[in-house]
Amino acid sequence: MKLLRLMIATLTLATAGYASAQAPKPTVNVTGNWIGSFVCNDASLGSGIVVMKLNQTGSKVVGDVSVTGRSGLTNAAANASIQGDQLVLPGTNASGSFTVSGDTMSGDFLYEPCQRGKLTMNREPYKGAIATSRLRTVNLTVEALDLTNRVITLRGPQGGTLTMQVDERVKNLPQISVGDLVTVAYYESWVLDLNKPGEQPSGVVVGTAAYGEPPAGFVARRSTIQATVTAIDAAKPSVTFQGPKGTAEISVAKDPRVLARLKVGETYNVSYTENLAVAVDKQTKP
Repeated sequence: MKLLRLMIATLTLATAGYASAQAPKPTVNVTGNWIGSFVCNDASLGSGIVVMKLNQTGSKVVGDVSVTGRSGLTNAAANASIQGDQLVLPGTNASGSFTVSGDTMSGDFLYEPCQRGKLTMNREPYKGAIATSRLRTVNLTVEALDLTNRVITLRGPQGGTLTMQVDERVKNLPQISVGDLVTVAYYESWVLDLNKPGEQPSGVVVGTAAYGEPPAGFVARRSTIQATVTAIDAAKPSVTFQGPKGTAEISVAKDPRVLARLKVGETYNVSYTENLAVAVDKQTKP
């Protein structure tokens, strides 16, 4: 019995030690270009400039590090990791563990000529907007049809409705009638532009589309809603918004720098483009 208790205690301690060794899940994303400076703790050993170009996937960070100091220019590959809000950079000539907060990071910097110093860096900030569009296909019943404005309203089996504009290249729209069962291919789009609450522009947007987005020359109505950030996943990276019609998790992999501008609990304006139908096919009722 004593042996059994000892074995259980040993296993418990080993398991606890393994759990405590697990790195914390990333709470920040450091993708982007960083520039800053370091100062040696011994001021007589000088100071210098540091430039990092980083790309984060999950908790792994790769990129380049350039350090200019008294000993000249040092270039090295960055094979770092994110543990919670810490960037851990191992290395022989330059290394350290830095606390990341938004577009800034700082911490103790180990650099061969001065052994130890303080590093402070700033990231090139997020600017502009992130746009996302995806193509979906559904089978629904026509609830209403406005041929003049090319607007169709569809009803689902549970009674919910979906209203969208129909692209000019859909030539068979006049052959569709209320009550028809149709298959519709449509794009849904949104733009995160970080407008301040209270600024809610809406209107008609005319533009051309990039690869993977709605067809060139599309015309759709854009509206702006207020949505609150309920979760941020820096490892994916993604952000979850709570809006008037529910929650939506949005990938920001195109530009993770936006995460530095967002905070859980804060409300932002999110512009979205009304769904744009690019194919409408009448189906035979069963």
